[in-house]
Amino acid sequence: MSKVLREIMLVSFFSVTTVAHGAEFEAHPSLAVSEEFTDNVFETNTNRISDYITRTLPGIVMSYKAPALKGDLDYVFDYRHYARKNHEDEITHALSAKGHLTAVEDLLYLDVNDAYQRVSLDVTRDVTQESLFVNQTDRNVVTASPYFTLHPSERISVKPGYRFIDTRYFGASGVDKTDHIAFLDVTYELTKRWNLTADYLFVRELAYIDNFSQNRALGGFRFEYAEKSFFFAQAGKTWIDYDGGHGLNSVVWNAGFTHVFDTVTATITTGVKYDEDPLSNIVQESFVSGNLEKRFQRGTLSLFPYYSEYVLTETDTLQTKKYGATAQGRYELLSKLNCRLAFTAEKYDQPLLGSYTRHFQVDSGFSYLLADQLTASLSYIYVDYYYSPGIASDNRYVNRVIVEIKKIF
Repeated sequence: MSKVLREIMLVSFFSVTTVAHGAEFEAHPSLAVSEEFTDNVFETNTNRISDYITRTLPGIVMSYKAPALKGDLDYVFDYRHYARKNHEDEITHALSAKGHLTAVEDLLYLDVNDAYQRVSLDVTRDVTQESLFVNQTDRNVVTASPYFTLHPSERISVKPGYRFIDTRYFGASGVDKTDHIAFLDVTYELTKRWNLTADYLFVRELAYIDNFSQNRALGGFRFEYAEKSFFFAQAGKTWIDYDGGHGLNSVVWNAGFTHVFDTVTATITTGVKYDEDPLSNIVQESFVSGNLEKRFQRGTLSLFPYYSEYVLTETDTLQTKKYGATAQGRYELLSKLNCRLAFTAEKYDQPLLGSYTRHFQVDSGFSYLLADQLTASLSYIYVDYYYSPGIASDNRYVNRVIVEIKKIF
């Protein structure tokens, strides 16, 4: 574990354990043990190797709430033992820590976050559900953001602030970087339901491969036409200039709507965002996504269609087009027995490689409540990059079966 991570955890722990009188504090340790069988531990298309993986996952969830300070921490220590010694045993961590300080009521605030997790090296694909380590690395992101909330008039809200982000990678290759961000958000309330918005963002990123500066300006509106139902739209432009002389000027937008029926919620969003790329600085993602969720008395059924285009900002080059959809359902079979099933179908067009890849994935499972806060679960994951005419390594498939017992204290 990194020095920064240890310090963040210690500060978080002592902050919530030295509570003031009248504050709310909760701590729930947990322990999980799982056994996994995978028939393709290295995700190869030939010479497939199977293995049994035993995991021990002690963890803790803590929360602290006081008038001026709020904090949440969710940490899991993850030890992995590979029975057939095809891969050396490893230790990793999953940490989400958040703190919110009210320095001056209705004026000055401070948000501090830390996130440590294993992530995919390929920003266009999330492979963390396919394998425990292939094409992945550990990433720690520390964020600190002081900001003001100003109200020049009854209808105008102004939020100026600064955000510091430190990103570090451990294990496999990754580009460490530091971001200094200045932002300004302005909202004007036309009516109770209509708001005009304007945002400005300046980013200065320092990384050993290259540094860049980014300016982004957006203007738009938000309209809440019914309770919990609204639509919004923003449009503007961004300018990204690398110290090496390259750059990208692009139109950007952010729009969508959410409508809540009695038992159905429908959401559509579209926009341009800038994803953290482990192997580079950032990647520009233009996306359209939807979410249709139906709630039943004992479960839910959801559909998530999506489309994204990923552009390398340094060279203004289209890297990948991704089309896909996920359908998933959860259902309570008995008072103590629940089941889930999800199916994902995707296609990746990769013009830089002159080819494409199709991807199917099934994620299913059952969980049973054995006793108070003691749960046994069974999961089956099937991953199939079943066809790629030009990328031989993508013609592969993986079967994973996982049994887990978890106790929350």
